[in-house]
Amino acid sequence: MQLDKSLHIPLYRQVEKILEEKIISGQWEIGSQLPTEQELSDLFDVSTITVKRAVIELVNKGYLFRQRGKGTFVSGAAKEQDLNSIISLTTNSDQEHPHDLMSFTYEAAGEEIGEKLRLDPEDEVIKIERLKIENNDPIALEYTYLPAEKCPGLTSDDINNELIFNILKNRFHVSLGRAKAFIRPYILPKKQSKLLQVETGTAVFEWERFTYTKQEDIIEYSKFYIRADKEVYYTEVQL
Repeated sequence: MQLDKSLHIPLYRQVEKILEEKIISGQWEIGSQLPTEQELSDLFDVSTITVKRAVIELVNKGYLFRQRGKGTFVSGAAKEQDLNSIISLTTNSDQEHPHDLMSFTYEAAGEEIGEKLRLDPEDEVIKIERLKIENNDPIALEYTYLPAEKCPGLTSDDINNELIFNILKNRFHVSLGRAKAFIRPYILPKKQSKLLQVETGTAVFEWERFTYTKQEDIIEYSKFYIRADKEVYYTEVQL
């Protein structure tokens, strides 16, 4: 794999293009592991820093994903998600929603969460931390806060593999009005990257969601950190 060092194209871009072509052409199959950065460095006769930058670019594009302590792998096709259906809270009642529950606690809202939910800092909230699973892979980290007063008696057993929206509607008969979501890029720190089984510093989607009742009370506040190699979002409009 020879690079043309006389070109004005940066070497990492040349490495990136060659690796991308191998993935797109199917030479490297989905799930296959890439050679190590040192092996690629020797192959291209460039520094490991050059290889690392090329790999990071492909990770950010969704072609590759990195697993802590294991290496870099070719990504499968990212699942397409309609932004409109996500934000409008539509869900199939027969569909399973597997999650690993990491934490379920009742605690004081505090200043930050109190402000998000329009509560006093000393008001009690339910804090839920979950890991969304698909095909045995961790897809997203979910941090959800609910006003305890609006969800009396809720336990960790109640939310087992269930969507929060379904619990609010079916158990507590909350009339949901609308949801507002903000989507940003986010760089994972060490603890969260370990949970999502990717390398520290991996770029993911951060969703911040506010759910309102028809009376315009905020009934739910959540943050989600979603692997960019597993999800791609789209929207369609009629012209």
